[in-house]
Amino acid sequence: MPARSIVISFTLALVLVACETSAPAPQGDAEALALLDRARQHHGSATLEGAEVRFTFRGVPFTARRDGGAYRYARTLTDNLGRTVEEVVDNEGTHRFINGTEVPLDAAEAARVHTAVNSVVYFALLPAPLADAAVRARSLGPDSVGGQPYDRVEVTFAREGGGVDFEDRYVYWLRPADAQIGYYAYTYEPSPGDTSRTETGTRFRVPIGEVRAEGVLFQNWRNVTADSLADIADFGAAYDDGRTFEVSEVVLDDVRVAR
Repeated sequence: MPARSIVISFTLALVLVACETSAPAPQGDAEALALLDRARQHHGSATLEGAEVRFTFRGVPFTARRDGGAYRYARTLTDNLGRTVEEVVDNEGTHRFINGTEVPLDAAEAARVHTAVNSVVYFALLPAPLADAAVRARSLGPDSVGGQPYDRVEVTFAREGGGVDFEDRYVYWLRPADAQIGYYAYTYEPSPGDTSRTETGTRFRVPIGEVRAEGVLFQNWRNVTADSLADIADFGAAYDDGRTFEVSEVVLDDVRVAR
């Protein structure tokens, strides 16, 4: 083969390899993306790639696996007939299995299952999901909560790949030293077809504990909100001023990570 052909073939091979190995990445300003990257490093998010996470939330067992672009989130219940019910959200959609056999879901049931499973797992795995291609990040500058400094990052989502809740908006308060999530706030919109989520609202999460499993940091939270808040980026000041009130607690039990 002529030398020029060898060079061209080698160049094409490099291009093909680059196309195959490069993955879609979140978009945003450089400062925001760097902060989110530091947060994932500090929380040990890379360990979750290809691993299975198991935890219990409010008495219900959950499992989650993320592997490249593939994912499978599930919770396991027992119905009033004593049957084992597994509800699953994955790349192919939303599913329900009863004693191992898949049963059909109508649109409303599928929406309820998706919200119940996906929202719990998404919050449990933070900040790992902030590497998703649909993420749009923007630095909001410094703030303080409880007398401590934080860097704020706003996260929104592209419609394509952003899921049914792509209109939700988040703000993260990250510790300057290591970018650990100190607090975060979010808005939520009614989910199409899910009658359990019919109103808009806001939440601010205050840390109440943490646990490391196989080097991955998982956090527990007190869920609070506030009346007449102009913007969720102001939740830190509202919390310090005593203008928030508790809604619930978000606590993960029996957390395990297996590869």
